[in-house]
Amino acid sequence: MKLHTLFSREQIGLRVRELGQQISAELPADGTPLVAIILMKGALWFAADLLRHLPSTLRVEPVRVSSYGNERTSSGQLTWHTPCPPCAGCRVLLVDDVLDTGLTLQAVREELLHNGAAQVLTAVAVDKQGSRRTAIEADYAAFRVKSGFLVGYGMDCAESYRNLPYIAELSADE
Repeated sequence: MKLHTLFSREQIGLRVRELGQQISAELPADGTPLVAIILMKGALWFAADLLRHLPSTLRVEPVRVSSYGNERTSSGQLTWHTPCPPCAGCRVLLVDDVLDTGLTLQAVREELLHNGAAQVLTAVAVDKQGSRRTAIEADYAAFRVKSGFLVGYGMDCAESYRNLPYIAELSADE
């Protein structure tokens, strides 16, 4: 396997800070409680960095869902490993590592709205636009790419590469 760095640790740090400042500036100050729902495991790295730049009066809830397993493509079936947290009447910031097919983000967003969330905003580290299977778009994206299998900064290949401090494209040896 071969890694090609797309975004360095420094680029990620700068962009995530800018994104956090943008989200903070755009959140209405209307008293609606803010809940950050983190899609585990991949979004952990992005969320930890992003949440440092958001208002301190938010609740954080981890949710573990998956549609990839150990494969490089989504199965199209979402598996819930933890239940959807209570969010009735809250503004939710749904945080994920990558928006790829859109199946996971859309399904979780719909479940949150079904459970009474007042609003669901989405923030992703990477918006990968080449393989979308739904109409969902991220409200906030740190980076946008067309395609490629990405690893690092939380994104994995069969549970490997998550801990890389940069985002890279993983390709077969040539």
